[in-house]
Amino acid sequence: MKTIRELRQERGWTQFELALAVGVRPQAVYLWESGRRVPQVPQLRKLGQIFGLCSDDIELVTANLRAAGRSHRPYRAGAAPSPARPDSAS
Repeated sequence: MKTIRELRQERGWTQFELALAVGVRPQAVYLWESGRRVPQVPQLRKLGQIFGLCSDDIELVTANLRAAGRSHRPYRAGAAPSPARPDSAS
């Protein structure tokens, strides 16, 4: 799997060029690549079309994983969240 940044750079595109192709502002691409936001489902589908991939094959980086030092772990859109831990203070 490759990140949006890796896919974009392989094509030699700027964030602005990718934003135009997807139909979003360049700031959105920056936020996706920095892990501060993840694309919405329609945007993921468009990214998949642009890069010739299934949207599930695009690796999304989240800020939480980046902060934990695991910047290239996949975040799967639509994946079930992990179960909540019981609150130990209760």
